[in-house]
Order: sequence, then structure tokens, then C-alpha cells
Amino acid sequence: MKNVECDTSGFQNIVLMLIGVLMILLISNVLTIISNPENIKIGSVVTGAVYDEDEAETTFMPPKFQNLRQDPVYIDVHADRLILVEEGKEILARDLMFEGNEFEKFLGEVEQIKSRRYIVLLLRPDSAVFQRKLRQIIRDREIDVGFEPWEADRPIVIERRAG
Repeated sequence: MKNVECDTSGFQNIVLMLIGVLMILLISNVLTIISNPENIKIGSVVTGAVYDEDEAETTFMPPKFQNLRQDPVYIDVHADRLILVEEGKEILARDLMFEGNEFEKFLGEVEQIKSRRYIVLLLRPDSAVFQRKLRQIIRDREIDVGFEPWEADRPIVIERRAG
């Protein structure tokens, strides 16, 4: 049996070129992010929140490392309705079909101060279809939006931190 020799130097050149292309893509993405930090969107904001379990009712306190330039506006999203947490106002999903509904008015108010406020959707079980519609409506107005899964029976009590 004869020994067969195989020259792999051509393959090594292809690998080096591929690595070069990947490095160029990486550097261009980093430069794009650095040159325009406003492009970065909020994915989730309540990660790392503090829950005080000693009290009779669980208290939610926003984390210290939340978005420092904007304050959150929380919306409790159920399968068939949403609740504006701070106002305690409930809006049914079917009411969103009508022009000038309460949610549009609310978004108009947030839109005026969107440089200082953003919306966090607290998603209850079975709210997937409705929350997609809400996220699209909010994004159409170019308001930053985040979301967080939330248990079905878990209460939402917001306690603002000082400073």
C-alpha cells in the first residue's frame, strides 16, 4: 500500500480569509453601536428586582441598575385586557379597535415625554397574542418598550426608591 500525501495549504488560506471577513463584520458592528447608542433598545428592565417577602403583600421595588435616563411606566397585560398600573385604569382588548380609545390617549401622553419614560409590559399567562399587538402599537409610536413575564395571581405593588 502506498502512502498518499495531501496538501492542505489551500484550505488554510480559505480559513484565514474567512476569519478576516468575520473580524471585519465584528469591528463594523462595534463601530455602529458606539457611533449611535440610541439604537440600543430595552429588552427587559425588571431583572434583578428586589422582592420583600417579609410583608403580608409582596412589594416590588425597581432595581438600582434599571434604565437611568428613563422612568418605567408599567402595564399589566392579560389575555383580554390591560391595566395601567399607576393609574389603575383597565382597558379591554376590544376597546382598542375604536379610535380615540383610552390606550391611544395614554400613549399620546407617554409619547410627549418618551425621552424620559418608557413602557414595561408585565405579561400574564395566555397574553402572548395580545401583547404582540400592544408591542407593535407602542413601537409604531417609537416609544421604548420592555417586557417581563409575570405569574397569573402575583400582585403588582410598586414602591419607588428615593434617589
